[in-house]
Amino acid sequence: MVRSLRDIAKLAQKCGPKKLAVLAPEDEEFMLAVKRSCEMGYIEPILIGNTKKMERLAKNIKFDISGFEKIVENDRQTISDLGINLLFSGKLSIVSKGQIPTSYIYRSTIRAEAKAGSGMKVSVISLWEMPEVDHLVAITDTGVTINPDFKTKVEILKNAVFLYHLFGYKKPQIAVLSAQREFSETLSSYHDYESLKQVAASGDMGECEIIDSTSLSEIFMGMGGHLNNYSEIDLMKTPHIFLVPCLDTGNILCKLDLLLGVKRCSLTVTSRGAVCIPARSDLRDAIITQIAMGVVVADRIGKSVS
Repeated sequence: MVRSLRDIAKLAQKCGPKKLAVLAPEDEEFMLAVKRSCEMGYIEPILIGNTKKMERLAKNIKFDISGFEKIVENDRQTISDLGINLLFSGKLSIVSKGQIPTSYIYRSTIRAEAKAGSGMKVSVISLWEMPEVDHLVAITDTGVTINPDFKTKVEILKNAVFLYHLFGYKKPQIAVLSAQREFSETLSSYHDYESLKQVAASGDMGECEIIDSTSLSEIFMGMGGHLNNYSEIDLMKTPHIFLVPCLDTGNILCKLDLLLGVKRCSLTVTSRGAVCIPARSDLRDAIITQIAMGVVVADRIGKSVS
């Protein structure tokens, strides 16, 4: 079972190298991450973008890229389409964004999934490694759907459950987050929670369990519980997956890692493999971790298909 990002690093060294399409590696921090990932045996990169920029950056960091395949392209959407098409054609296992807006990659991936007819909904899963918690914690969707309806939430959860099954969790626990109102009408997110519990119980989302709590206070304090001090909070009650009601909530929540001392790693799992989507603020170590996770996910998807 994959319990930590350290586990990911160890597994990536065992199952690499995997072919990785790097979309516009035209930033020094990102190119350093590609260099280190190659040195660690994670990847064999295919570099797509402005060749002159890539070669100049590689020279600056003493990274010999002469032996790697390169595809010359400057248009951002075309770069993204080329990389995602290589993934969906089976010519490589992973795609990673470099110096390119994420919206292009989402657009390419959504089109490719539709063309493949997989029925898989594109969503972003942000994983936290938290001190005192013995498993990885996912927050989803943190990047694609602004206000998911009930059917979209089912698909988002299917993706997260699929990822946790790949990581070796037989029955991941899910918290469907929702605010509750003691006056006026019940929020739609709470109605969705009640319906999602029925879907989970039917097995249509894969083996999983949706817990009864819908707020952080309920999860860690119990229904109507009270704390005398914060030391009474039991982090071992943390579920594996948090489904957020909207993209705003997910994106803000997942980036609280900057304040909470947790490590974050986000990726998109497609029907053909992993798409790594480093944030603009991510430094090389975070990018390397994300690439390593993509390697492990690609390897386990390959094994599950075969």
